[in-house]
Amino acid sequence: MKAGKLTFQEAWQSASVFFVDDQLEDEIDAKVMHLLALAEEVQISDSADFTVDDVVSFIHEKDNDISGLNVILKDIGLSDEKFMRIVSLLRKIGRVPGGFESEWSINKIKRELADDPAFNRQIAQLLYDGKNDSALAAYIPRYYLDKLNYREIGKMPHSARELFYKNSLIGTYGSKKGHRVEAVISDLLLEIEAKHGIGYEKGRTRLVHVDVDFAIPSLDDPQVIVMSSFQETTSSGQTTKARDMFNAYSRVISSNSRYGEDRVFVNFVDGGGWLARKRDFQRLVEQCHYFINLSYLKMLESIILDHVLL
Repeated sequence: MKAGKLTFQEAWQSASVFFVDDQLEDEIDAKVMHLLALAEEVQISDSADFTVDDVVSFIHEKDNDISGLNVILKDIGLSDEKFMRIVSLLRKIGRVPGGFESEWSINKIKRELADDPAFNRQIAQLLYDGKNDSALAAYIPRYYLDKLNYREIGKMPHSARELFYKNSLIGTYGSKKGHRVEAVISDLLLEIEAKHGIGYEKGRTRLVHVDVDFAIPSLDDPQVIVMSSFQETTSSGQTTKARDMFNAYSRVISSNSRYGEDRVFVNFVDGGGWLARKRDFQRLVEQCHYFINLSYLKMLESIILDHVLL
């Protein structure tokens, strides 16, 4: 594919909304299956006589790296971070003895659950029916307190639980999706290196003063700089990424003008999240030497061959 600057219309029409990666889908499905298997192992789903004693023992169940606590937190929709805050609160107000000097990590909490039966039962009761603990209402916002109701939430049927687990992994899924797209670019660059002996590096380069996704052939002498962003949904991080891309392009332009160089800056931008921000998307197409997406990724080889001097 011959190197050339895409017009905004070409970039807009060729953009992908979603990126389909069967390996990633299989990874997420496997994680969901682990959670389901662990929940069903202790027969929580649809159990009419589900008690706090079930939670006491269930917290310690494990399937690979997933514990019963992980299952419960996902079921009630409480993140590890918010759960850690609640444990910190219990320690600060004296519900958990020993005082509070620093927050316990989720792994530290799991160790305490295993080593201290009294703490185990206290946390089990909190997760099981903390919603009805009137004394906690003064300390925990109702939005979080209402989630401490595993007595009812834990009885979700299999189909509802499976969907719920998938929804709870959306952050993991989105983060991994971006890494998978970067891996596609990396794979192409490795092919180019094998064919032409032109390598690449990642990290901070003096030229643009920000971390770059791909500096070709090196960070010390980046003749082609590629910054990449794939977003299926909109996020606050897009603003920072777009700013870094704009600033990087400006610095390359300035360096070229000052030193008579011919370095080029390439924006790789794709995904429905960018299509939802049309104005930013248009600026990203315009403010670069070359713009590529998944549809035009093969163009990167000719860009490199045109601009990298060995």
